[in-house]
Amino acid sequence: MSRNPSMSGTGVGRKRPRTVVVRAADGSLVAREVTVAKGFASRLVGLMGRTRLDPEEGLWLVPCNSVHMFFMRTPLDIAYLDRQLRVVRCVPEMREWSVKLLPVRHAHSALELAPGALRRHGIREGDQLKMDAEPAARAETEPETDGARAATFSSSLRE
Repeated sequence: MSRNPSMSGTGVGRKRPRTVVVRAADGSLVAREVTVAKGFASRLVGLMGRTRLDPEEGLWLVPCNSVHMFFMRTPLDIAYLDRQLRVVRCVPEMREWSVKLLPVRHAHSALELAPGALRRHGIREGDQLKMDAEPAARAETEPETDGARAATFSSSLRE
């Protein structure tokens, strides 16, 4: 009798969360393992309870125009993005237990990154980001040169 691999390990019928690779407009790698939180529960819980976030990890909340840091144990860098993935607001090192409930104008999603990531990658308001659906394990650390693979992520995630 063969076992269904999707029903072993983490629970019956659970799928691994979808991840994307985030790149700056020049193709340089910003984060290699960004989990997409598209459902209500995954957006509400977010990264709560995590004690740290690796420099190449993140969470992309879609849709989202404000975030809270309740029950967080580490600060985060937040980049609010419009529908075209342009940065409309940067919040570096948002502290635990703080809240930004006022909606960010023109924001359609929020990218939560490890503290210091915005500064480390020089990300500022007005910058264009790319979401690459390529599996994270194959992401390269060098700037993307193949325009077809680095196309701005344009799936139903933005809708």
